[in-house]
Amino acid sequence: MSRHVFTAQDASGRRCRIQVLRNEEDAQASHATPDAHPLYVLEDGSRVRRVDNDTFQVVGTGAYVTRVAD
Repeated sequence: MSRHVFTAQDASGRRCRIQVLRNEEDAQASHATPDAHPLYVLEDGSRVRRVDNDTFQVVGTGAYVTRVAD
């Protein structure tokens, strides 16, 4: 089981935490579909799509968040 958490920020300055889920058990716990690639989810369980190393898009809203130092 491997889980990594980091902080991201949207354009208005609100911060959120993104979890990287790397195995089937973690994916099932978040009600996400297991996949060969890591899954990215917000604290509330919303799916996030990785755009590049530091940019992510919230799937449900289309909002972009950028990784920031904790």
